Amino acid sequence: MKLIYSNYFRKRLAKRLKNDSKLRSQVSKQLKLLEFGFDYPSLKTHKLKGSHTNEYAIWITGDLRITLVLVKEGLLLTDIIKHDEY
Repeated sequence: MKLIYSNYFRKRLAKRLKNDSKLRSQVSKQLKLLEFGFDYPSLKTHKLKGSHTNEYAIWITGDLRITLVLVKEGLLLTDIIKHDEY
């Protein structure tokens, strides 16, 4: 699937990855898996509830998630957040 990065996502990702090479490699690995399949088991993809019902989240590490929306062109990555932020 085609991954589309929102400007907001790019800014938040850069901030999270600054000076953290381990996290950088984990995010890279998970995004490559996401390109191959939305339902790849290690992504732990799940639909969000409440005010984010049109969004999904994938697991990165511990409590860190990437949120995304299904769009006609592919998957729009919207944010990188901790689990307790959504």
